[in-house]
Amino acid sequence: MSDEELQTIWRQSIDHYGKQLQSIVCMEECAELIQAIIKKLRKDTSSNDVLSEEMADVIVCLHQLKMMYGITDKAISDWVEAKTLRLAKRMEEES
Repeated sequence: MSDEELQTIWRQSIDHYGKQLQSIVCMEECAELIQAIIKKLRKDTSSNDVLSEEMADVIVCLHQLKMMYGITDKAISDWVEAKTLRLAKRMEEES
């Protein structure tokens, strides 16, 4: 499926379900990812399928949140860079 097709479906779901409900769904998906990580840490007997599935759900939600709230790729990239630099600085200070 192309990026354009994915974005069309994400936009349609926002239009169909509404911004408020889709925002709530995104919160629920984040909670499900947290649970999957906890289960993975507590008992690493399952495959990575559940974790991968929950990560995919959150990634879809992040795309929808960007659409719903007008967040640009540049804004995200700027924050990713700032957060990564902060992490590097923290690790350097701890060394």
